[in-house]
Amino acid sequence: MITGILAAVIVVAVVLLVLSTLPVRNTIDGNTLTTHFMLGTTSTIDIEGAVFQEVPEEAKSHLIRTNGTSLGKKHSGHFKNTKTGTKFIFQLTGKGRQYFFQKDGVNYVIDLEGN
Repeated sequence: MITGILAAVIVVAVVLLVLSTLPVRNTIDGNTLTTHFMLGTTSTIDIEGAVFQEVPEEAKSHLIRTNGTSLGKKHSGHFKNTKTGTKFIFQLTGKGRQYFFQKDGVNYVIDLEGN
């Protein structure tokens, strides 16, 4: 009985952890990119001076996730190209067009609805 309850609590905690890290939308307001996550948390990045470009090929193949979560088309976290060693931060909601930009030496891949 106690083992079943403990197992249920652990499963619920893991599901909530995964849900809290899955992005649902990215928005840009002025020079701030905000990623909104499934359970209401947000992450902001100052994008002043960032140039949005097409996603480079090395961010599309030979990738492994080094931390973060993935569920279907939603990806959040750090990824690495196994052939080039290039690291990326993905914040993909599975909606909209994908863009690439660099900020402070970090490579980002995001998507934006309606663009």
